[in-house]
Amino acid sequence: MDPEEDKQFKQGADGDRGKDSGRSSGRDGGWVTPPPPGWESPAGLGSEPRRDSVTGGQRPEYPGAGPDDLRPAMEAPAAGGVEIERPRRFTVKKLLRDVVIPLAVAFAVAMFVQATVAKPYKIPSGSMLPTIQLGDRILTNRVAYHYDDIKRGDVIVFNPPANHTGADPGVPFVKRVVGLPGDVIEVRNGKTLVNGEVFEVPEAVTPSYTRPPEVVPEGQLFVLGDNRNESSDSHIWGYVPIENIIGRVELVYWPPRHMRRM
Repeated sequence: MDPEEDKQFKQGADGDRGKDSGRSSGRDGGWVTPPPPGWESPAGLGSEPRRDSVTGGQRPEYPGAGPDDLRPAMEAPAAGGVEIERPRRFTVKKLLRDVVIPLAVAFAVAMFVQATVAKPYKIPSGSMLPTIQLGDRILTNRVAYHYDDIKRGDVIVFNPPANHTGADPGVPFVKRVVGLPGDVIEVRNGKTLVNGEVFEVPEAVTPSYTRPPEVVPEGQLFVLGDNRNESSDSHIWGYVPIENIIGRVELVYWPPRHMRRM
């Protein structure tokens, strides 16, 4: 090899070492010579994974994956998932439909039932002790005698006759039917007799008064309070017209400890 060729050989070797040095320094932060146009890195040689600019992690290469593809998953729950219901807005129409109208219907039904079928009362006196206590609440069947006959022993609510001796003429009375039309009533020796036989009411107080035999007129009833000596009833002011009956007492419903059927 002549001196000229030897010189060119050394220059080429030094250039190759310079290129290698440039590549090495590029990895350390220096300048890297860009690859020539059309150059492709062989698979697995010198290739680095693509980095996601948001998360800093490796970006998955799913077909069709992109920002628009994630939007449906955020806007609607997946199939079989639980959808959260938004709170309903309060409106006057909903208030009327859900609260006011049902309450009005319930009130109207209650008023209709009280006026035609059943009516509650609060006992204002002790005239029916010990059967019904002062302050008890009772339920009266207003249609009982539309399909049933009046019987001895029934406890009834009625409007008192004009000659009654009660404190308030506007307050209905509660008493027990003792005599029906045509019955002979007598009270003597602490016993109440109906047609000559003792009329037994186990809870009733023994009467301390007497009453001579007397026939109950047609269309009238003879009634007594179970608290015989503390009751304003037929032994004082006479008979009750049948048309004055409001209804038959079916139940003591309050307080619960006094609850019983009559």
